[in-house]
Amino acid sequence: MKHTIYILLILLQIIPSSLFGQNHTEVINRGIPGNTSAQLLSRIQKDVIDEQPDLVIILVGTNDLLNTQKIVPIETFRRSIETLADTLLKHQIQVVLASPPTADVVYLYQRHDSTKFDLSPSQKLELGRDVMKQISKEKNLPFVDLLNFLQCLNIPQHNTDDIIRNITNSNAADGVHFTKKGNELLAYYIYCHLLACYDFSKIKKIVCFGDSITNSVYMEGAGTSEGNTYPAILKRLINNRLSGGQ
Repeated sequence: MKHTIYILLILLQIIPSSLFGQNHTEVINRGIPGNTSAQLLSRIQKDVIDEQPDLVIILVGTNDLLNTQKIVPIETFRRSIETLADTLLKHQIQVVLASPPTADVVYLYQRHDSTKFDLSPSQKLELGRDVMKQISKEKNLPFVDLLNFLQCLNIPQHNTDDIIRNITNSNAADGVHFTKKGNELLAYYIYCHLLACYDFSKIKKIVCFGDSITNSVYMEGAGTSEGNTYPAILKRLINNRLSGGQ
């Protein structure tokens, strides 16, 4: 599986930009670093509903679950995710939920007091993932299990992998945010889920809604749908397909 993913990334990198053609689907980056699910709720009207999108991809949970300055009980997280989904569905906006990704515990504990975790970071992420998966099932929403996907690829590998930012690949003790290649992987994985669920010709506007993962902080074009952000790569993939690419 790991080798297949890297082959897909190589193919993505060599697709000529001329194939992208005219954009048919607008993709908007509405990721703000440090945001929790509750903070997404506080700006859902301005940043999402007022944009009148056809589809919203909600990728959130890292701060709710792992940021010791912002951690909330799992039931509080559940209520926020349910309210986010219900609010958008009420406005006839389609919703995709995506679990928070894995994290490098070595770096995490350098920034956060390990004694403040009642469960291991992996266990907390899995609880959050299970909540989002259950809500997706109850509301018949597509679900992107990013956590399981990265776990199956053994990512992160401390200071070894090239998907999550670390000292070796980015000269940064990060362990949470994606590299350029990581954003390509993230975008392609989400794209594959969308491809299985939607007719792209009927999706004119997508909002990517979340925290610093969606913002693609540290990347060229951070906070936008240009450059090397995951929303930018997702936009290129969708519009490449709409213009006759693969």
